[in-house]
Amino acid sequence: MSRKKSNPRPAEPSLEQWEALYEVAVNLKKLAPWRALSDTDILILELPGQDEPAYCSVMGHGDMSYGIAVYPGNESLARLRRILEQDAHSPELLMLEQNCLVCNFGDREEIEAEDRAVMKQLGLRFRGQGQWIYFRYMIPGQFPWFLDAGQAELLTAALQNLFMLCKCYMEGKLKPDFDAGKTLKRWYDPEKDLWMNAVAPLPVPRMERTLDLQDDLLLARLKRSKKAGTRLEVDSFYLPVPVQEDKHSPPVGVHMALLVDKDSGLVLDQNFSGPDEPDYVIAPSMLVNYMEEHGRPAAVYVRSDWLGSLLRNTCKAVGVRLVEDEGVPVLDGLLDELMGSLMMGLAMGDDFA
Repeated sequence: MSRKKSNPRPAEPSLEQWEALYEVAVNLKKLAPWRALSDTDILILELPGQDEPAYCSVMGHGDMSYGIAVYPGNESLARLRRILEQDAHSPELLMLEQNCLVCNFGDREEIEAEDRAVMKQLGLRFRGQGQWIYFRYMIPGQFPWFLDAGQAELLTAALQNLFMLCKCYMEGKLKPDFDAGKTLKRWYDPEKDLWMNAVAPLPVPRMERTLDLQDDLLLARLKRSKKAGTRLEVDSFYLPVPVQEDKHSPPVGVHMALLVDKDSGLVLDQNFSGPDEPDYVIAPSMLVNYMEEHGRPAAVYVRSDWLGSLLRNTCKAVGVRLVEDEGVPVLDGLLDELMGSLMMGLAMGDDFA
């Protein structure tokens, strides 16, 4: 697996940025919007300077884990929906799919030295469970890590406007029917020079990325290839195993793709890729490699619309049936064994760095 190339580190937040971020986080903690909103009530913010809306989830309604997550852009919301809809055999396999900025209200044991240094500079003191405020970001393929200056700026703006939107809702001024697909929305109207709050429909974006086989000669060969008669199951996911280059770099996960024979249960191919390799090309490449060597399968089975969108055009072009609504039971059994082994290894403290 290749390592991520070293790039200049983004600027860290200034003390002024940290102060503004902690100030609004403390205010949100006092407001406690989780008393009125559930984890699945997704709110919309249209922030100046951002091409797409930011979507906010308020966590803590069940008195379990308190926090606020901000998902910038429509694809981030689509990734969140995959988690809410449990679009994977094991929820752990979606953990590293997220793209979000998070304000956590946690316990002292969750705080790192970097957090303590900022708190000390600001003169902040926290006591008790669920009272320690800290911030992280996640991008697909990476474990939670510390904010840079740009992320701190975006998160501050989002939380400031979320505070006003939640306050408006908790005062009874807006009454969305969340169960009917409605939500709360806040945006800036430059003509009126005012921030506006309203009830609005929640969009339902899907993760889709269409891929076409660009090699015309290869496509022609695959069309002429023999029919293998096999039925295949294919899936791809991030393994929740942290690999860290050094203590200053965020831990990343390993992306894995599996190709199995649906009838015999044999693993026909597996692929591991690093963080600088696009995760969406691995499974399609694996399928093309199989067809080059063995011929066209009778059918290819996938679990999700996301993977289906990646394979749909290639399968159609070469005359292979793509099945997207019958599940992948053989892969499910393999993943049960794989996740059991991984969780046992992590519990025993195995070092994967």
